[in-house]
Amino acid sequence: MNYKICKFILPILLIFITDSAHAAISLGFNPEPQSGNIINIGVTISGLNSGSTPSLSTYDLDINFDDSHLTFASATFGDPVLGNQLDLLNFGSNPASTILTGPGILNMFELSLDSVSDLENLQAGSFTLATLSFDVLSAGTSQIALVINALADAEGNALSANTATASIT
Repeated sequence: MNYKICKFILPILLIFITDSAHAAISLGFNPEPQSGNIINIGVTISGLNSGSTPSLSTYDLDINFDDSHLTFASATFGDPVLGNQLDLLNFGSNPASTILTGPGILNMFELSLDSVSDLENLQAGSFTLATLSFDVLSAGTSQIALVINALADAEGNALSANTATASIT
């Protein structure tokens, strides 16, 4: 009887331990100071392990924003200092896109074509995924939030992460 209980509990414990290891990963925003009627917002990830697993190979995110306050203008993929951490060798061939899927919903996607080894050994532990530019339509404060559709490590395994919201003024 104990063998059957252990056989059932062990896989559950392994799942819990694996999810706990990735629980420290966080996605958030880094708003830059507003310049005129334009605001740039960095979409950031932290809690990855530089030089080991987990690393990031793909993401599919929805950014929810108040479309009466902001309108999406453009996106620049990669970290302004570290470069694109999903295109470490700068081949420039990663599939990446941003598209408005509804009022106030911006979908952002990128898939790394770098090798598992390069991602695990060369990727930074924290970096900016992309910088989003918005035109400010009206003065005031509004919220911006992240929804994770998919997040995967270098081997394509699902990652879990905490998300944050930000107040944009």
